[in-house]
This record gives sequence, structure tokens and C-alpha cells, in this order.
Amino acid sequence: MLANHYHSILVAIPAEHQSRRNLRPRILISSLQPGDTHETVARVLCARFEFDARVINECDPVSIAMAVRDSQALVLVGAPTVENMQSPAVEEAISSMIPVVALCAEFGESQDAPAGISFVLDPQLGPEHLATALSALVARQREIQRLQLDTATAMRFSGGLRNQIDIIQEELQLAASVQQEFLPRILPSLGGIESAALWRPAAYVSGDIYNVMRLDEHHLGLFVTDAVGHGVPAALLTLVISRSLQTKEITDNSYRILTPSEALTQVNADMMTRAGKTTRFATAIYAVIDTRNHQLTVASAGHLPMMRISRGGTCEAIPTVGGLLGVFEDETFTEQVITLSAGDKLLFYTDGFEQAFPELGQEPSAPRLPNHRYLDVFNEFASTPSSYEFIENINRRLDEESEDFPQIDDLTLLCASWTGT
Repeated sequence: MLANHYHSILVAIPAEHQSRRNLRPRILISSLQPGDTHETVARVLCARFEFDARVINECDPVSIAMAVRDSQALVLVGAPTVENMQSPAVEEAISSMIPVVALCAEFGESQDAPAGISFVLDPQLGPEHLATALSALVARQREIQRLQLDTATAMRFSGGLRNQIDIIQEELQLAASVQQEFLPRILPSLGGIESAALWRPAAYVSGDIYNVMRLDEHHLGLFVTDAVGHGVPAALLTLVISRSLQTKEITDNSYRILTPSEALTQVNADMMTRAGKTTRFATAIYAVIDTRNHQLTVASAGHLPMMRISRGGTCEAIPTVGGLLGVFEDETFTEQVITLSAGDKLLFYTDGFEQAFPELGQEPSAPRLPNHRYLDVFNEFASTPSSYEFIENINRRLDEESEDFPQIDDLTLLCASWTGT
């Protein structure tokens, strides 16, 4: 029926009109059934409509693929089945996003066409419907080809971008390893003073750093600094500060331990000397403990105050006065001197704790504002006997909190305890 219908149309077309060839949209015709109906369809499309219709005669899959890629649409004459939808011509058309039209009477409106078929047309509707469908598909194909080109270009760029991201991640991991090498591997204990630390970067690297130093056989130094900002610039600044911290003044065969105020003054002077076009700021706190009389001297540069927790669980802030490091050359840092009691714990921490524990009842999507809930958490574990246990408890609470509230700032907590009686 299909062959007779198209053959009768072909006979009625003048011969001179059938032989005219121009630059027309190229349509590829493939037969899914016995006979030469596909050749008749191709001749009708060439003779009566503005198409360059060609029949697939090649058997080689490579030649078929090249012919399909050189066309703007593929017409299948006959009912498409699962088997013939796997033919080289159909697979190449689908992978190349070339529209496929099935010309058959077996599919009605209620029956879905196989995947990859753009249209299923009943040949009894006449070649005008096929020509109209092909014209619409060819017009759309130009836009699809442009989108294909844009997509391929984007994929090439995204591939290069992914490589760059991988390189950056590797470099950040290396930077994190280098920064961790500046942290003390073993915290020294001296005269009954033992310490433990928590250091949790919000990303690969941290803008916080700490240190516990045995200055001599009677003095212990405790240092925490927090560079203003995040990421690699802040991390690099912490390394500069840690290297700038001078704890002793050596003259000939003797030395003098610098007071916290003197040490911070030297760090500030060093930062001002290094300052370029971009000014970098940091906070810091530094304390020295004399284990002979358990006297502690502390000074800070714009840092949160040290917390003192007594054996009975009483928390007390030890305020000090001093501006940020790297701002004013003549900045002064006042000192506080206290005498420790047996069982006292000392907490040195960074301002990331002000957002580590959101307000009770706060939704995870709500903005995280600074608060003092961390003080409640510190109080909760105030009676913990050792520094190590105290840090472990705080770490566990942070892990629990991070299930709903991801960490948004670097966290550092240094705890020192006098374990004596």
C-alpha cells in the first residue's frame, strides 16, 4: 500500500522536475522492510519537495555512520522494532541528535513510538505530511547543532576547569600538611602543668595556630593566634606570626625570658615591618607560667580573654587590654598576673567558638550569629579532671553539633591544667 501510494505520486511528477538538483537539506532514507519502497520515497522527496534525499546503500557501519552524520534527518520506511532500532544508522542518528522519522501504518496515536523516534507518520496521509515534518525538524536541527557545538565547547572548558580544580585541591592539601607541621606534635608538661589542644580548620587550612613551649626548666609558654580572614592568606599569616614570636632574649652566655607583653610587642613590630600594600591583622594571646610559684602572666592582642576554671567548676574570665597585631606600630599590651591554684584549668580559644553552638531552637537555615553558648559548654565540662578529657568532651559536642550545623569558622582551643594538689 505504501509503495503504491508514493509510486502514483512519483508518476505524476514531470520528468524535468524530477531531475532538478539544488543545494537542499540532505535526508537519508533507510528501509526496515523488504522491497524498494524507500527508493520511491527518496525520489518523491527529491522531485516534489526541496530535499536532497538519499538511500542508504552502504553495508559498512563506518560508511553508514559518516552518511548519517552528513545528513539532517533520517527517514525509516517500515515499523521500527527493538531489533532494527539497534541498526548502525539509527544508533548513529540518535547519538548525533539527528531527528528520526518512522514512516509506517502500524503505529496509531495510542501507541508510543520507540525511544529515539521524533515522529511516526502514516504514509496514507500523503507525502505533504512527511515533508512538513522534515522541514520542521531540519529547521530545528540548525539550532540543535549550534547547541551541540556550544555544549562541546563548554565540556572542553569544564574539563580544563576540573583539572585546575584538582590541582588547586592537591595544593590545598599540601598546604594543610605544611601548616600542621608547624603545630606541636607533643605538648610538653612541666611542674605539674599538662595541656591538650583542639584544632579544627573550617576548610583545608586554618587561620588559627597554637603552640606550647618549654622555655626552660621552670617556665612554660602558651600561645594562640587567630588571623583575620579565612583560607590560605590567613593560614600563611599564622605561620609568619608563629615564626615571629620571640620568647627569649639571649646575651652572651645568659638569657632572659621575655614577658608576654614584650613578646607581642616584637610580633607586632615584625608585622608592621612586613606590611605591604595589603594590611593583615591578627589577634593573639600569650601566657607564661612560672612553675616554681605557679604564677601566670598573660597578655593579649585583641583576643578573647583567657578563661580560668577552678577545681570546683567556677569559670572566670581574665581580661587584658591590647589592640590587634599589625595595626599600630606603638600598640601596647597590658599584662595580668595571677597565681594558680591546684586543679585550675586555663582555656585559650579563638572566636570561632562564638558561632560553634547556635542558639537553642535555631533552624539550620537561619543565619549564625555570635553568641555565648560556648561558655555554657565549657561550664558543662568544668569538673573534668584532665585537659585531655576536657578537650575530648568539647570535640564530641562539636561533632554532635555539626550534624545539623556545619562548622563555618576555624576552631582552636588550648587547655592547660595544674594537676598538683
